[in-house]
Amino acid sequence: MTVQRGGGRLVALMALIAALQTGCDATPAQVVRDEVPLLGVRVEAVRLSQDAVSYRFPGTVRASERAEPAFLHGGVLQERLVVRGQRVERGEPLATLHNPALAPALAAAEARVRELDARLSRLGRDVERARALRERNLSAEEELDRLRAEREATAQAREQAVAQRDEARAQLDELTLRAPFAAEVTDLEVEPGDFVAAGQPVLKLAGLGGREVEIRMPGHLAARLEVGQEATLTSLSTAQRLAGRVAHVGRAGEAMAPVIVAIDSESAPALGAPLRVQLALAAPPVLQVPLAAVVDPGGHAPHVLMLSDDDTVRQVAVTTGRLVDGWVSVTASSLASGERVVTAGQGRLEQGDRVRVLP
Repeated sequence: MTVQRGGGRLVALMALIAALQTGCDATPAQVVRDEVPLLGVRVEAVRLSQDAVSYRFPGTVRASERAEPAFLHGGVLQERLVVRGQRVERGEPLATLHNPALAPALAAAEARVRELDARLSRLGRDVERARALRERNLSAEEELDRLRAEREATAQAREQAVAQRDEARAQLDELTLRAPFAAEVTDLEVEPGDFVAAGQPVLKLAGLGGREVEIRMPGHLAARLEVGQEATLTSLSTAQRLAGRVAHVGRAGEAMAPVIVAIDSESAPALGAPLRVQLALAAPPVLQVPLAAVVDPGGHAPHVLMLSDDDTVRQVAVTTGRLVDGWVSVTASSLASGERVVTAGQGRLEQGDRVRVLP
């Protein structure tokens, strides 16, 4: 009986150990901690762009070759030989001036030349006669030298008189105004019978050749132009588009510089026709980001969300500029070309968040 009891106890002990082992082998209860998934965003690289900005300026068509002929002397306009709109050839007379002081001056100069010619002729005979007498030893050497000196002085005086005569003749010829080149008479400034001062324009001429337009633009823009640069011209009356090129860039006066644009087309508008000149100027290089990347673009604190190398969000304040084709120019101290900025999903992001970049 004692053995049976001991055996029962052993069996019970072994059953308890087996039960404990069975409980230890069971799968323990797992504590599951759910991780927060990274927010997905779309990004775009910041780019450096150098855009061409178009500027438009008004102007009027004019001749490339122009003149305002004037007399070199004052007087009364005696006759005008052309009318407005008339075409003239080079050297063709345009008008005549009456100046009573010039004709007597020419007559006096011509008379002086004739007088000196007669004296030279007489002195020439005297010198020959004195030489013959000297060869026969009938006169002194001093007399021959005196006559030769007098003849030389008279010859020099004649040269001066001839120059004065030519000048008087040229001044008299200048009383007829002539066309300096083939042109069209565009305006008449003085009527016959009016007094004309020296240098006062009598009429205006426009050459029959090329056409151009002069515009004025700020000096800082004119400094970026180059001679030969292409330009686009549009007629405001007919909407005709013409090709042009920059022919001259002047110096800036009071912050405005004159620029002459030559019209390449042979069918240029009429003189005085209004035009609009369009010039494309290269803008300085600027940083550009997609407009969608700018948070609060019209507010007081526009900024972009830039991603670091480990895809961590960093807020960068920007100053926005021009918008071209969905890209806006920005200025920021800590933004460079090639940096990644978030273009979609900004609303749920904060400074320092890590994100997942969507393809």
